[in-house]
Amino acid sequence: MEDYSNIETLITNLTNVLNLDSLGYVPSVPIPLILTGVPRRQGLSPDKIATNIISRKHEAGLSVGLLPNGEIPPDEIMERIRVEEIIKALKEEAVITVGVPPGISLTGTGLSPAGPVTVYGLTTMYSRGYGLIQ
Repeated sequence: MEDYSNIETLITNLTNVLNLDSLGYVPSVPIPLILTGVPRRQGLSPDKIATNIISRKHEAGLSVGLLPNGEIPPDEIMERIRVEEIIKALKEEAVITVGVPPGISLTGTGLSPAGPVTVYGLTTMYSRGYGLIQ
């Protein structure tokens, strides 16, 4: 029996429950979360990514910060250039293709000689859509 009064045991067990690697697949994100959360994202920032990479140089045993003469180290300049080019390629050259399954409900309205008409139905074919990385 687990001792849940011990905080370390509790955290370990919660971590095990929340460990998604054990699923063997990536769970899908709920559509309402995508529709409400994604528009609030800031998008890809080369500066932010490069700054995060540079700030972690100490993990590899490398020094961080200005050179003794006050200049920015060439490797940090190159890191910013590298990230800028990767983000540029993702934004300008990446293709995001989505598959849309049949069975999506639809509603249409129109007019007839008898008056307004509302139509309800389902899509019947697979469709393709495209996305854009920002």
